[in-house]
Amino acid sequence: MLAQIFMLEDQLFGITELAKFAGVSVPTAMREVDRLLASNLVTEKHFGRTRAIQANLGHELYPALRKIISYTYGPAAVLPAELSGIDGLEKAFIYGSWAARLNKHSGPEPRDVDVLLVGYMNRIEAARAAANAERRLDREVNVHFVSNSEWDKAESGFIRTVKSRPLVEIPLDVT
Repeated sequence: MLAQIFMLEDQLFGITELAKFAGVSVPTAMREVDRLLASNLVTEKHFGRTRAIQANLGHELYPALRKIISYTYGPAAVLPAELSGIDGLEKAFIYGSWAARLNKHSGPEPRDVDVLLVGYMNRIEAARAAANAERRLDREVNVHFVSNSEWDKAESGFIRTVKSRPLVEIPLDVT
């Protein structure tokens, strides 16, 4: 939840949305949000009975926390929102050193984020999304495009290598 809130700091999030992203129950998400509110790390706005949560950009620890979260969960939090809605994009994956890190493999600090986009999408729109992600993550995002058939057949050495190593699928159904 912290990753989503702090990496997409200009957005408001509902409790249900945060619970879904974190893979926890709504009551668990509510408890965590209440703890974050008590520590003043987030703010809330009310729209009727709905609570909307946002990072408290004025908190003294905000810059440090955002940096820590970016180094641990950043791409997994930022990329779904940036890539969601690109016409023709069927699947998206983080591969390489960031995928290894997100899969709990040890290793050096990843310098960039490798992203594989599968489908027949507008590459300019995808490049804009990658540029937005770079700005949010403060690190380079390298995008590689493949068609659905290339991905499914896995005839190229590149695709076989990517599929044989740690891979993190990016959910594209983010609203």
